[in-house]
Amino acid sequence: MNNRRKLWSIFGPVIVACLLVLGFFALPWCSSHSQATLQKAADSLSPRVFKNSSIKVAAMQDKKKNYIPFFGSSELNRMDRYHPAVMAARYHNYTPFLFGSRGTQSLPQLFNMTMMAPEMKNGKAVYIISPQWFVKEGVMPSAFKYYNGTYANLTWLKQANPDSPYDRYTAKRLVKLLGAEGSVANYAKKIADGKHLSSWDRTRIDMESTLLKHEDELFSGWFLKDNYNDRIKPRINELPKTYSYSALTKEAISDAKHSSNNNRFGILNQFYDRRVKGHLKDVPGSQKHYSYLKSPEYADLEVVLNQLKKTNTNVVFMITPVNAKWEKMTGLSMPMYYQTANKIKYQLRSQGFNNIVDYSHDGGKPGFMEDTIHIGWAGWVNFDHRIAPFLEQKQPQPHYHMNKAFLSSEWQNLNPTTANLNQFTKDHLDK
Repeated sequence: MNNRRKLWSIFGPVIVACLLVLGFFALPWCSSHSQATLQKAADSLSPRVFKNSSIKVAAMQDKKKNYIPFFGSSELNRMDRYHPAVMAARYHNYTPFLFGSRGTQSLPQLFNMTMMAPEMKNGKAVYIISPQWFVKEGVMPSAFKYYNGTYANLTWLKQANPDSPYDRYTAKRLVKLLGAEGSVANYAKKIADGKHLSSWDRTRIDMESTLLKHEDELFSGWFLKDNYNDRIKPRINELPKTYSYSALTKEAISDAKHSSNNNRFGILNQFYDRRVKGHLKDVPGSQKHYSYLKSPEYADLEVVLNQLKKTNTNVVFMITPVNAKWEKMTGLSMPMYYQTANKIKYQLRSQGFNNIVDYSHDGGKPGFMEDTIHIGWAGWVNFDHRIAPFLEQKQPQPHYHMNKAFLSSEWQNLNPTTANLNQFTKDHLDK
C-alpha cells in the first residue's frame, strides 16, 4: 500500500464524515414546533431559546396563543401563583413569553430582539428594567457571553449599518465584551470603525448563519426546563375563577405574611434560610457606597430603545423596587435609587416611550417583595393589574423620536439633578 492510500485509509473516513455532517446541516429544514414545545419554551427561561431564533419566532407567529415577549432578568424566575404567566393563563387573552435570567441586561436583550425583529413588528412587549443593572462596568462579559451566541451576532451583523451611530456603538460594545479575537469581533470592528462589510464578509456570514439556523431548527426544542408543567400550570387553579384586584391583593398579602414568617425582612422563608440567614453579619452597611447613576448600561438601554423603534413595538416598561427593610440594613442610598429611576424615565419619555410602571418607591408595601430585590405576591398582582389593560386593549400607535445624545459618555455619566437634566435638554434635545 503506497503512502497516498495509507493516508486516505487514516484520514478518508474522517473527511467523509465531516462532509456528511456539513451537508446535513446545510440542507434546508422545515422548522415545526408543537404547541406543547412552544408553551414549554415560553416559561423555560432557557439560554438556548434566548440566544437562538427558531422557537421564539414560531411562538410570535402563533396568533391563537397571542404570545407577548416579556423582557427582563431574574425577577421572571419568581414563579408564585401571582406570577404574570399564571395570571395570564387564568384571566387574560395573551401568553407571556419570558426572556430573562440573572445577567440578561439591555445588550443581551438587544441581540435577543434582533433574532425575532420581523415578528415584533407593530406588536406589543413588556420590558422590565432593574436599576441594579446600572453599575459602573455595565453588563459583565461572562454574563453577556453566556446569553449571547454566534447565530445572534451574525444575524445582527447582517443588518448592521456602519453609518448608524447606534450600530457603531453596539459594534464597539460587542468587541469589548467578546474580545478582539475571532471572526465576529473582526466584522464588528469594521462596523465600529464606520466601514462596510465586504462581499466576501457577507458571503461568509450567510454561510455560517445558514448552518447555525439549521442546527437551531433541529435541536432548539431539546432538553428545555419544563417550568410550565412544574411551576405554572399547577398554580392556575389556585387562583379564584373570577378576577378581583382587591380580593387578589388581599390574598397575596396574606400569602406573603405566612410565607415570610421566619424573618424580619418580609422575604420568602426558603430564600432567607438559603441565601440570607448565614450571612447577616456581613450585611450592615454593605451597600452604602453603591451608585447606579454612572454606567454604560444607559447607552446599552438606548440601543434597545432604537431597536424597539425600528420594529414599532408598543412597550410598557417596569422599573423594579428594592426591599425597604433590606435596603435600610445594607445602607443603600434611596435618594440615589430614586435619581436612577428618574434618569431612566427621563431617557424613556424624552423619546416617546411613555408607558412606564415605576415601582422604585414601593419596596416597603405589604407583601410586595418576595426577597431582597425581586417583587412577588402583591407586587405581581399589582403589576398584572397595571399591564393587562395595555396588553389586552387596543392602544394608540407609539411615536418614537430617537436622540443619539443618549449614547454619549456625557449621558452615561450624568448626575441627574434638575439643573443637569435641564442643561442636557437645552444642549441636546431642544435643538
